[in-house]
Amino acid sequence: MTDRPPCPRPRGLSRRTLLGLVGAGGLALATGCARGTYTRPAPGNVLTLNNDVATWAAAYDAASTVLEQRTGSRLAVRAVPNQSTYQQIVRMSAQTDATTDLFKWWNGYRLQDIARGGIISDLSGAWDHAQAQGWVDPAMRASFSFDGRPYALPLYKTYYPMFFSRRTFAAAGVAVPTTFAELLEVAGTLRDAGITPIGAPGASTWESIIWFTQLLIAHSPDFYEDVAAGRASYLDDTATATMELWARMYADGLFSGPDADSSGFPGQFADGTLGMMLGGTFNINSYTEAGLGPADVGMFLVPPVDPAVEQAVVVESAALCVSANAHKHEQAMAVAENWLATDVQQAWVDQLGDASANPAALPTGSAVADLAQDVARVRPREVTRYWEASPPVLVEGNVRDLSAFMVTPTVDNGITVLRNMQDRADAEWEAWRA
Repeated sequence: MTDRPPCPRPRGLSRRTLLGLVGAGGLALATGCARGTYTRPAPGNVLTLNNDVATWAAAYDAASTVLEQRTGSRLAVRAVPNQSTYQQIVRMSAQTDATTDLFKWWNGYRLQDIARGGIISDLSGAWDHAQAQGWVDPAMRASFSFDGRPYALPLYKTYYPMFFSRRTFAAAGVAVPTTFAELLEVAGTLRDAGITPIGAPGASTWESIIWFTQLLIAHSPDFYEDVAAGRASYLDDTATATMELWARMYADGLFSGPDADSSGFPGQFADGTLGMMLGGTFNINSYTEAGLGPADVGMFLVPPVDPAVEQAVVVESAALCVSANAHKHEQAMAVAENWLATDVQQAWVDQLGDASANPAALPTGSAVADLAQDVARVRPREVTRYWEASPPVLVEGNVRDLSAFMVTPTVDNGITVLRNMQDRADAEWEAWRA
């Protein structure tokens, strides 16, 4: 057994975070800390990187090849595919000499939650360099910052458009809608033709936030950002109108059952039994693996409910962090400074299949590239995905309530859900600001 010092108590983490760690798996953490394998620098020019997505290995390898040419360092990526275990390992190991040099995290409030603990490095220099090179939209910087300083870089950039089956649309004789009223008409036509209009999972998953967020920003992106930041109430008229519209769409038969499994959607697109699906552009890989290409699957931005309202789109972007206790801190910072370079990002997205925070790097031959070009033309307002847009405990509680609404999607239940969400918001914002 390796002779190791005891794991220290995390520095600067909130009491809520510490209690959550212990309650969620303190024994596993203690075991992992005692058994850690990252207590010494990786050999040669290797930097270690922790992430929670095992299927990204080829993409990391492609990016690493270009990074090695630029910085002299290459990446050795360790995957921990269980998200809960991954979060526990990162939070605890980053306090010790068992940390990896870099790691994947989330942006928004989930990033703030660890930045205030002092376990990640200030990346102001890397951001300044990327912005000067035109490698990133400066508007993204805020969602990777805490107290005015950025502590991570965008690992990728996922949009949340509506996917649609070109075969299904052609068979039903419908076109891509340009207004929300047209979207409802298209969905109704598909329903009348015996086709499931919109696949919408979420009865027991985080996916319950997808349509809630979309309908909020379709009413008012300003209100969405205000309520997510605790500046508005879930009982305000805009939130009520959102739940009423969502319930009406269910009553009109425009959605699949909430227990639908999105892994089956590519097959339903192929056989013409499903018309649309709202989701992150990362889903394109499932369609590609099912043999569907840009000639089969398209994407469009969901229009606002009122044409006078600003067009908006939800954006998700994981965070690339440099551990404050990285063994090879200087080399890790050099990788961060080059991560968003166009050649690195092109290699990355061609394997990943999704979009990049660098607008010049688009996945080759993908419907995602077509969507990114539409985004560049329309220039919609980009809002942070709800999962990262509010304190984690608040979001995770609200996910459960939104799932309950999807199971019983009535207006009365929607109003009850909003009351529960506001009660939780009152308590969790007080805890977050304490």
